[in-house]
Amino acid sequence: MTVVARPRPAAHDRPGSWSLAALVLAGAGVIAATWLAVATDSDPGGVLWPLVVAPIAIALAPVLVPRVSVRLASAFAMAMWCVLTGFSIGILLVPALVAQLGAAIRETG
Repeated sequence: MTVVARPRPAAHDRPGSWSLAALVLAGAGVIAATWLAVATDSDPGGVLWPLVVAPIAIALAPVLVPRVSVRLASAFAMAMWCVLTGFSIGILLVPALVAQLGAAIRETG
């Protein structure tokens, strides 16, 4: 029997705890934003739902493609999302932004 040693992927090629934390925090922010949209809006059909759930896709990208460039782009996109939606749901996604920045800084290898 022959044992073949496979090299482990580099640390920057695996999703780390910061990226997973950002995904969980983005999910929590989107759930809170959804609750606010449904609880305060008399017509939930008027809400642009793809824009509400877009932060999950932003946070999911570095988990699915764990590369430094994707982490940096995701952190930048989340920062822009928080700035552009700051007067409505953006404040709910600031914890996810902090985790995205942590992933970009700490998980670069």
